[in-house]
This record gives sequence, structure tokens and C-alpha cells, in this order.
Amino acid sequence: MLKTEDFWATIIGLLALFGVWMAWQAGSPLAQMVALNAAGLHWQNWGTLFAFFDQRWDAIILQPVVFSLFLAIPVIFLNLDLERFLMGFVVLFLLALVTFSIAGWAQSARFELEPPVVALLLGLLIGNLVTIPDWIKPALRVELYLKTGIVLLGATFPLSLLLSAGPAALVQAAVGTIVTVGAIYGLGRWRGLSHGQSAVLGTGAGVCGVSAAMAAGSAVEARRQEIYQAISLVILFSLAWVVVLPQLAVFFRVSPGQGGAWIGTSELADAAGMAAASSFGAMVGHTNVVIKAFTLTKVIGRDVWIGLWAIFWTFTVSRHRAPEARSSSADSAAMHAWWRRVPKFVIGFLLAAGVMSLLTLQMTPMLRHHLLIPLVGLRTWAFTLCFLAIGLNTHLRQMLAVERRVLFVFSAGVAVNLVVGYVLSVIVFGAQWTALH
Repeated sequence: MLKTEDFWATIIGLLALFGVWMAWQAGSPLAQMVALNAAGLHWQNWGTLFAFFDQRWDAIILQPVVFSLFLAIPVIFLNLDLERFLMGFVVLFLLALVTFSIAGWAQSARFELEPPVVALLLGLLIGNLVTIPDWIKPALRVELYLKTGIVLLGATFPLSLLLSAGPAALVQAAVGTIVTVGAIYGLGRWRGLSHGQSAVLGTGAGVCGVSAAMAAGSAVEARRQEIYQAISLVILFSLAWVVVLPQLAVFFRVSPGQGGAWIGTSELADAAGMAAASSFGAMVGHTNVVIKAFTLTKVIGRDVWIGLWAIFWTFTVSRHRAPEARSSSADSAAMHAWWRRVPKFVIGFLLAAGVMSLLTLQMTPMLRHHLLIPLVGLRTWAFTLCFLAIGLNTHLRQMLAVERRVLFVFSAGVAVNLVVGYVLSVIVFGAQWTALH
């Protein structure tokens, strides 16, 4: 467990929670300084931007020091080169400052270019025009930043909302993932794809993107090329959906809660979904509601299906294997593979939600809001670092090298998922998501 990013994301998130709580209790500005960014500046001239950095130079110097201290121990346990990680992280931090500056520009705010979206575009631009040096790559820990951000999201998530809206979210997620995985698997087999490839494609689109595709690939013993093709398609559609889903939600005039639930049911990956939810939230002026609905359907609802589908594929793989190749040891290895990829950071999310709910039980809404501001800022930092890492790691040319029939099967399944997500979010559970606040 000490060598998993799930564990360390939970530890970092909970430590940040308690650090913010202690600073708030002591009346210290330390938490606000560490969480500071220029995304909400709305600057219109260079003088305003330069004045921001000039007046807050102490916070800008403090931030990479604190972030590095929090990340150093996980890096060591993850067997990464600490020196190269810290060097690469400095570059990532500077790019994050550029990202926040662009997002804080008045014209960027006008077009709802939130920090995650700007970070993704900036990372893609640099990653596809410039060769990334090897010494930077250890710092591009997408999963660690993403999962830490999700745990921090739990700290700002009311536990009462989870109890009231959670059952509907679980039902919606279950219907969405079963229909999507079933449609892609059936279409894949009809088009002549193998059992393993059909399972990997279906799980990648219907559950949680790359992690789900890799877990399913391990369970069905898929070939490396089959897994790579699924991952390429997941990334490609996830990036496209960051732009498309918010625009569709605005076009169909769905409520903030419905739009967040639709994004949570239809987006392929947590990180991309968070960017799409933030973008749609900025468009309609209800980011908090959109993110809550997205979190309920995607993080709480769909992500738990990684393990469930891996169990299912593990028990079906022997039916598609030659009799002489069947062995209990292979099944055991597959079971071990899926267990390693079960999203345990969801437990961290629930822990953070529970702890913060207890700490703020007697607080007025205003006091709770002031306490949560630094946690929201730290969450924004985590997701921004995550999207920069995704963009820098993504090579668009490689993702386009996919067989046509595989592209057809996956695209058709994603289209089914989109329609099912709309029906569930707007028609079946539309009243409940509209009432979310």
C-alpha cells in the first residue's frame, strides 16, 4: 500500500485538510498563502498582473517549498528519483503560474477558460511541439495529482448531500455503465474483435477511462496493443469531451445539476470530467452545484465499477481461453491485478467528507465557507498540475494510430453513453438533479 498513489493521495489530502484547519484555528494566513493563485484576478493590463506577483512574492516562494515537502515522502516510497522529481516539479510549478495567469486574464474569464482547461491546452501545445526532457518526466504524476485533488474535493463535499443524493447517483451510474459496456462489448464481438479487446474498450468507455481499461486488460489478459489502443481512444475522446459536453449542456439548456450529472455519466475520465464540469459551471454561474452532481455520478457512482467489472471479466476469461491454457494461477494473477487498481482514493474522498463534516458541524455557513476557501484553492492547484501533466504526456499523433473498426466500435459506444447519460440526467432523475444546491 505504501507504494500506491491512492494511499499517498489520501494521506496528502487529509494532511492538507488538518493543516488548513489548524491554520484557521490559529488565525494564521499560511493556508491562504499556500492556496493562492491568480485565476480569479480578471486582469486587463500587464500592470495589474505584475502588481499581483509583486505584492504576493512571499506566497509565490512559499508554495513550491510546501508542495515539495508534501510530495517528497510519496516520491521516495514510489521509487522515483527525488532530485529529478523536484527539478521537474519546479518547471511544472512555473507552468502552473503561467496557467493561472492566463486563466485570470479578463478575456479568458469571458470565454470560461478555467485553470484546468487552460492547463490542458498549454500542456498539449508544449508536449506536441517540444521534446520533453527526461528529467522532467518523474514530476508528471497525473494519478497522484488527480487523486489528491479528489480527496480535497471530498473535504469540501457535504456528507449530508452524499447521503441524500447518493442512492440516485449510484443507480444512474450502474445503468449507464452496464448499458455502455454491454453495447461496446456486443458491437465489438459483432465486428470481429476479440473477447479481451471488446472488454477493454467497453470498460474504458463505461467506467473510468485509463484506469478501468488497464484493470480490464489485466483481468482478461488482453494483448498490450489492445490495451494501448483503448487508452489512446479514451484520452482522445476525454479531451474532446472537455469542450463538447459543456457546449451540449448549454445548447440543451439543462439545469446546473442535470449538466453536472450528464457530464459525470458521459465523460470518460475523472480529470477530463472535472475540467468539463468546471467549464460548464463557469458558463452557467453555478460551478459548485455542477461539481457536486459530477462528483456524485462519476467519482462516487461510476469509479467503484472498476473493481466490479474486473471481477466480472476475471470470471469470464476462462471461457474464452483454450482448455489447456486454463489455470487457477492465471485467474489468481488476474484477481490480484484488479485489486491493485480498485480506486481506493474514493475511501480518502469519503474520509475527508466525513472528517470535515464533523469539524464544521456547529459552524455557521459563513464560517464554513471561509474555512473551505483554502481547500478549494489547493484543489485547484492539484487539478491544474494534473492537467499540465496530462497535456505534456499526450502525443496526439500516436493516439490517431488506431484500427478503423476499433475506432468505429468505440465511437458508437461513446455515442450510446452520451444519449443514455442525457436520458438519465434530464428525464429519469431530472427533477432530483435540478433540486440539487
